[in-house]
Amino acid sequence: MSSLEFKLPDIGEGVHEGEIVRWIVAEGAAVNEDDPVVEVMTDKATVEIPAPASGVISKHLFAEGDVANVGDVIFTIDGGAAAAAPVEAPAVEAPAVEAPAVEAPAVEAPAVEAPAVEAPAPAAAPVAGGATLEFKLPDIGEGVHEGEIVRWIVAEGGEVAEDDPIVEVMTDKATVEIPAPAAGVVQSTLVAEGEVANVGDVIFVLATSGGGVAAPAVAPAPAPSAPAAAPAVAAPATPVAVVPADPSKKVLAAPATRRLARELGTDLSTIIGTGPNGRVKPEDVRAATAAPAPAAAPVAAPSVAAPSPAASAPTAQLPNFPQVLGAREIEEIPFRGIRRKISEAMVRSKYTAPHFSLIEEVDCTEMVAARTIAKPVGERYGVKITFMGYIMKATALALTEFPMLNAELDEEAGVIKQKHYVNLGIAVDTPNGLVVPVIKDANLKSIMQLSADLVDIAARARESKLKPDDFADSTFSISNAGNIGGTLATPIINFPEAAIMGVHSMRKMPRCVGDDIVARMIMNLSISIDHRIVDGADGARFMVRVRELLEEPSLMLL
Repeated sequence: MSSLEFKLPDIGEGVHEGEIVRWIVAEGAAVNEDDPVVEVMTDKATVEIPAPASGVISKHLFAEGDVANVGDVIFTIDGGAAAAAPVEAPAVEAPAVEAPAVEAPAVEAPAVEAPAVEAPAPAAAPVAGGATLEFKLPDIGEGVHEGEIVRWIVAEGGEVAEDDPIVEVMTDKATVEIPAPAAGVVQSTLVAEGEVANVGDVIFVLATSGGGVAAPAVAPAPAPSAPAAAPAVAAPATPVAVVPADPSKKVLAAPATRRLARELGTDLSTIIGTGPNGRVKPEDVRAATAAPAPAAAPVAAPSVAAPSPAASAPTAQLPNFPQVLGAREIEEIPFRGIRRKISEAMVRSKYTAPHFSLIEEVDCTEMVAARTIAKPVGERYGVKITFMGYIMKATALALTEFPMLNAELDEEAGVIKQKHYVNLGIAVDTPNGLVVPVIKDANLKSIMQLSADLVDIAARARESKLKPDDFADSTFSISNAGNIGGTLATPIINFPEAAIMGVHSMRKMPRCVGDDIVARMIMNLSISIDHRIVDGADGARFMVRVRELLEEPSLMLL
């Protein structure tokens, strides 16, 4: 009977370890090929790892709650066809049995001598000892069953090194870049951009080369649009060590950092990262490629003659202006990815939930004064106290008093699910589109903790570092465009929630206080409510309570 040692695979770019969350199959139990065996959580996502072959799970090498490093043997399976396992080994599903082979020294590096761009063509056929690997779309996160192919980063025939991003995939949780499980050549891409693949579908075929691709240095090289000497033009504000390019070097960097490096034409292997364990951060890439902004060409001051007294006299008729025809250029942007997902969600919400909107004016003068006192206290602990911290706290407290706004309607089951915990979805504007990560248990947290959570989750959203759990189980949403502008809007409900509150710009306005007209800090709050389950009167009472708490923040201590 053959025995196979299953090593923790490289589940995603920059992932070095995973926590054993749950053993799905106990020791001594039989499994079929592709049956889930263990649930593993990394700092990217929680995934179920399937059996590489049919057999019996003979031993667990790690207990639930333990942390295993990539490459550690986490279980053994008896009776499995060990020799066949590596062929079906994508990044998530692969038993990393052959992982050491990828690390073999690239003795054929001299083949990179030809600088021609077409150099990857000869590498299309794997060298002796190579294999063909069918890469299946992995389980990117809990509850994710499919993903849309947004963009092929590497085309058919393109050469990749291990961990180079190959394809960008969007699910209803997040958009991620999936890295190459090994060095090789992309033989074929089986799903076109804009099409949807199910978890487990083969999305590309990689021809690997037992000891690594002969000339991996060619593929990572970005388009030669940036001059090679650019990094030396000006010293960056924070010096970053730059070393000779090393194609065999495994660089630690997040997908957003790799994308930035490609855009700036920078080889990541030349940068010594300043992050943990030498991770290259976006600021490292920018510092290494920084060049002074081109000096603006001096603009000659227009010659303006002093107007004569006659110049102010009205003219009898307009001059005969020449006809002006501007360009009629149209750029066609594919309607897919996160923009299409937002569209689908908005349409579903608008056509399912009858929206009822209500506006409340809030005098924020006392809240502004309270934050002024709290800011230096927060700074002692490295926390930026924000106005949104106060707004989230007031909203969470009001939701505990009016739980119908913290509910959702399950029409199929014929029940209203009223939730007695408050998880606030916060709309965040990112370069990739609008996302709504969730701050959990907001009703139990202080204003300082809510402010810290908000700063953290917004930063990770803009850097595309959110995990699937960051989007889970929102009970009520807040959309804040006040820092951009606008005095009023009626946001669309984040379906299937019952309501969403809009926060708008705060302005100094004249208001009556007693018999006096004084300057006060005024802000409008709006709310959109699913009228199927929330009456207008309850919506109004909720908004009055939020206003009361914000106008006198000390009431939040009661």
